[in-house]
Amino acid sequence: MEQTTLLNTMDSILDHRSDVSDANSVDSAFSIENGVVTTPEPIEHSTSSATLFNELQRVKQDLKDKDTEIQRAHEIRENTDREIEDLTASLFESAHSMVEQAKYAQSNAEQKLKIANQTIDALVVENTQLKKSVSELKEIINNCRSSLLTNRSLPITSILSSTEQQSQSSIRQIVREKLHKRSSSDLQQSLSSIDISTKIDTDIVDNVLLREFARWEEKPSIGSDSSAFMHRVYSEDILPCLTFPNADLSSRILTAIEHNDVTMETFHMRTIEENMKVCSLTGDLCQCNYRVRLCERGEWYPISRLSRNRIAAVCDFFTFIRHVQSGLVKSDTRNRYNKIIELRKQMAFARLGL
Repeated sequence: MEQTTLLNTMDSILDHRSDVSDANSVDSAFSIENGVVTTPEPIEHSTSSATLFNELQRVKQDLKDKDTEIQRAHEIRENTDREIEDLTASLFESAHSMVEQAKYAQSNAEQKLKIANQTIDALVVENTQLKKSVSELKEIINNCRSSLLTNRSLPITSILSSTEQQSQSSIRQIVREKLHKRSSSDLQQSLSSIDISTKIDTDIVDNVLLREFARWEEKPSIGSDSSAFMHRVYSEDILPCLTFPNADLSSRILTAIEHNDVTMETFHMRTIEENMKVCSLTGDLCQCNYRVRLCERGEWYPISRLSRNRIAAVCDFFTFIRHVQSGLVKSDTRNRYNKIIELRKQMAFARLGL
């Protein structure tokens, strides 16, 4: 704005000086002396006017150059602003991506830590059980040695062979018992990963039961009246498997299994005669090598092998159901259904004494 005003002022000054010089030149060109008009010689323009005009032209050119530089500076500033905005957006996206990756890595690390802690707990429990098994084996060996001393009348070879057979059978029996032992801690820590491969013919499927199981998986719960699937399993497998002459104890055992409070273990006496007891469930006088209790500090009830197998089959079913409910069984619905059928078959076999 100031540049334009300066140019206009200088143009008006030059025009005024030009008019004045033209008038002076006309007056000087014609003069009357004694009635005669005379024409003087032309006078040159002042050198100051030429200098001022040249200065004006130079100022105009400078102003044009400055306008060009200002326009170029504006363009550079706009380009710089756009680059800064793009760089800021890129940095923000990179920071957001880094934060998301850090959160994902932290989540994976926490999950691995949780799995590692569960594995450590399971190994500790297994180590404890192995130590207990070793102590029991030592006790059996000591019993065998004492029997050797008491049976000196028998030949040495027969004593050794019978002792060896007894030790081997005892070891096999303890291993089987440990595999089927159920306690409150075992029910909570076992089956962290379950192999649900079965030998069932997958081409033959009860579609009604499969649909009931699929609907139960949407809202899994434990209880005979919680769903059609659980009602069917209770009525067809669980209740028949736990039906004993002692109905009151049978009902309390089922309640303890549902609340994951049942504990079952082996209970060996020194002689077979000492193991001959009345089974708390069947009421028969038989060899009761097992005992069961319904709470942490409850009373122990001696039971026979048949009763123990039936209780263990029901415990296996509820253990798998709890792990499905907790989301620990990573497989599709069909494979989980096949495992359910296998467990129901085990309950049927245990009920028949097979």
